[in-house]
Amino acid sequence: MINDRHALVRDSAVFIVLLEKIWKARDVEAELIWAELDERIRLADELRVGGIRPYKGGRFRSTKLP
Repeated sequence: MINDRHALVRDSAVFIVLLEKIWKARDVEAELIWAELDERIRLADELRVGGIRPYKGGRFRSTKLP
């Protein structure tokens, strides 16, 4: 998939469908997951605009979304 964009899109869609099946089986509404992701992206954007960037070895220990 390194150079196959179409395969990456296809496999990502399959992965998301499988996640949604797991959420449904555990009685978790997909909207809650998407809302959580939206909030994390919003917060990351807000931090970036404020000039706060996560970095390893310093105050922030991860480069992952909050």
